[in-house]
Amino acid sequence: MFMYKKRLFLFLFVLISLASRAQISMTLQIPPVGVLVKNQLWNMLLVNTGRISVTVRINMILLDSKTNQPVLTGTTLPFILDKGARQIQAKDLGPIEYTYNGPAIPADRDANGMLPVGNYQACYTVLSGVKGGSIAENCVQLVVDPLSPPLLNTPPDEGSSYTASPQFTWLPPTPIGIFSDLSYDLVLVEVLPGQGKADAIEQNIPVYSGGFIKNLYLNYPTSYRNLDTAKLYAWRIVAMNNNQPAAMSDIWTFRVVTPPKPSLNIEHTAYLDLKRGLDPSVASAGGSLKFTYENVAADSVVHFTISSIQEPGNPIIQQGQLPMERGRNLLEVPLPANSGYKQDKIYLFQFINSRNETWTLKFTWSSRR
Repeated sequence: MFMYKKRLFLFLFVLISLASRAQISMTLQIPPVGVLVKNQLWNMLLVNTGRISVTVRINMILLDSKTNQPVLTGTTLPFILDKGARQIQAKDLGPIEYTYNGPAIPADRDANGMLPVGNYQACYTVLSGVKGGSIAENCVQLVVDPLSPPLLNTPPDEGSSYTASPQFTWLPPTPIGIFSDLSYDLVLVEVLPGQGKADAIEQNIPVYSGGFIKNLYLNYPTSYRNLDTAKLYAWRIVAMNNNQPAAMSDIWTFRVVTPPKPSLNIEHTAYLDLKRGLDPSVASAGGSLKFTYENVAADSVVHFTISSIQEPGNPIIQQGQLPMERGRNLLEVPLPANSGYKQDKIYLFQFINSRNETWTLKFTWSSRR
């Protein structure tokens, strides 16, 4: 009789276990595009259609879609799933244990941190109890994209460069935390007559193509042929993560033009007007550069640079910070001769405010003023 009862108990236990496996369903509620943080990986609906509550835990594996290799795995603690439907989020699962794998692991290893940019497949398994087998499984494809691609800065779009070897500058994609190994590729092409800039980038042989750029600028190499004043050029930046394309900037165009003759009729004591963008006029300065600026952005401080636009690579001659107040500001920047200024050469003063607006002023320097 004892053996009969024991076998009956085991038989009922197996039946209950099998019933439990068939009575749990999982519906993933993860957006296919726009996932940025790890917490978003755990949005799902679990439905227990059985008659009793069950103890379950969830395993997640994040696979790189290109290599099919695991990038990230996550395991929850066991939790009780009552009868009916339950909306699940990361906060409902207690501390989630993550394991990071491969070269594409995110730089941010915080449990609430960001995911690495890329294309992935996330696969989930609902497990019974602490050491039980699989009850339900599901997978979903997802894309982690930056919120903002790289933003081009100089040369300005449809603007001009006063040197045949310009300096290209740009701003990084955001948020920067989703990139584990960020670099940039720059492509520069000639735009042929009657051709659009997008077609030029896609179809024409590059005048210059450089990769693995870690800085936010590139000086056009003097070893390459100087850019032609009779031609229109287009350029674009591609942000790379682990040597894989992650985000592309807009395409901008510019021309190389001959610098205008300096205007020398401005009194050295006058305050000049700072211009938004690149203005063709050239002022004159001596021991200091005086200008006015309407601080609508209400910045407390800005970082400025002064670069030579008549020397190869547009080297930075001087840089620093300017404190500001809201509204109209009368500002003055000393221009010491020992900083590298050359007589009657043209220089570009510029800064970018918190609105990502570029403000500039071109001037010639002379020790006689």
